Amino acid sequence: MELTMLKTLRRFVRLPWHRKALLLESSLWLALAWVLVRGLPFRFWSRWLGHQAAGEVELDAVDRDSRALEICWSIRALNSRMGEPFTCLMLAMAAQWMMHRRRISSCLVLGTLTEQDAQRRPTFKAHAWVRDAGGVILGHQDEPYVALSSFVRCYPVRERAA
Repeated sequence: MELTMLKTLRRFVRLPWHRKALLLESSLWLALAWVLVRGLPFRFWSRWLGHQAAGEVELDAVDRDSRALEICWSIRALNSRMGEPFTCLMLAMAAQWMMHRRRISSCLVLGTLTEQDAQRRPTFKAHAWVRDAGGVILGHQDEPYVALSSFVRCYPVRERAA
């Protein structure tokens, strides 16, 4: 255990400053998401996720922002290094909040999947994922989840320096 923690600390120290900052920011947003999901009913904090729309919303097609991929990397890395204590909803919430801070358009999608158990009774599975203009960037699943609701945050496209 101590050896693993030492390896993790060594790897963290070797990272570039921008990645260290992303990991630290991810830890704060994931902690907030954990507290909200575990401690308060959905109706109290769902308004912080963005504008609600039915189904899965397609964002206007623009180039994918590389910062969104870096954000998702930091969230997945932190979750896996901690033993995956966070749910898909918590991960999606943290990613969307971090993208919101950087004015990157995103869509947090909530979906369900109905299956049958061994006794042929229906069982329901829920899942959350995040989309940007290029598609799903966090929470991709091979199973055909049906999107029930989306929480959208859209920003004007930034002009890129030539």
